[in-house]
Amino acid sequence: MKRVISLGVMAIATSVLPLMAVADHEEGGHGKRMSKMMSHLDTDESGTISLSEFRMPEGREAPDMRMDLNGDGNIARDEVSEAITQHSERALARFDEADLDGNGVVTGDERRQAAFNRIDSNGDGQLTKSEMGKARQEMGKKMRRHAGKDNGKKHRQRERN
Repeated sequence: MKRVISLGVMAIATSVLPLMAVADHEEGGHGKRMSKMMSHLDTDESGTISLSEFRMPEGREAPDMRMDLNGDGNIARDEVSEAITQHSERALARFDEADLDGNGVVTGDERRQAAFNRIDSNGDGQLTKSEMGKARQEMGKKMRRHAGKDNGKKHRQRERN
């Protein structure tokens, strides 16, 4: 039971804290977005938000729900473990791709070269407007997916493949 509560608290924190940070950054402490969010959630107009008033943002998947690999709406321990393993494998593969000299260290120059190589889809050593455009589109897709704006089921299917 403690794990379920901990996951719930984690979900709330990962959803609300970034919203607060964005609002604070934009308006210097108590921005318009924060005020709007508070007034929207504070249905009894008490100046605070109780658990019964609190709602997860609609239309956005909570970051931890990306670990719901079977799509049942719950997160099991084995799903968290599998998601971490998948993430770790991708991160290490990306590291190995960037470690051009294979010495176990990625320098700034190697990171730059690896990024260039990912964009240079035809491998000719030159970046065209088309390649740059494709790279920009891909980055936009990744940003939307990480922001939770992508369909969660599609994301989970891509994760499994």
